[in-house]
Amino acid sequence: LARLPAMLVGQVVVNGQRGRAPVHVEATVGAVVSLDAGGSRDPDNHTLTYSWFFYPEAGTGIPGQPVYAGGTAPVAGGGVPGEGGIPSAPEGGPREPAPRVTIQDATSPRVTVTPRAAGTAHIILAVEDSGTPLLTSYRRVILTIK
Repeated sequence: LARLPAMLVGQVVVNGQRGRAPVHVEATVGAVVSLDAGGSRDPDNHTLTYSWFFYPEAGTGIPGQPVYAGGTAPVAGGGVPGEGGIPSAPEGGPREPAPRVTIQDATSPRVTVTPRAAGTAHIILAVEDSGTPLLTSYRRVILTIK
């Protein structure tokens, strides 16, 4: 098979920044941040749809819940003190951690993001055109939250 060229939505622009590099934004816990992708364009003039989402696996861990606590867990035991091992999840499953940020109007070109905890948070923007086939481009916004 011949190698096909990468096919993407024309240009995803966030807060006036063109290109493919991540957009870096300084933020403060509780202070609303505006992100604007209204300058994005498709070279074929197809209609664009937007989807903004928080990417929890990137950035810093949830405060008080480090990504890696160190050491190794013994294989045997059920998490009982003195026996080692990994305890079972509580009934109903583990509690979902609070999100580091919340996003309002996540399907519009312009969103507001409210940081909820200090650290680094990654927001991803997916922009899809209405052509055939549907083409999607992505842009990353990295919030440094104080």
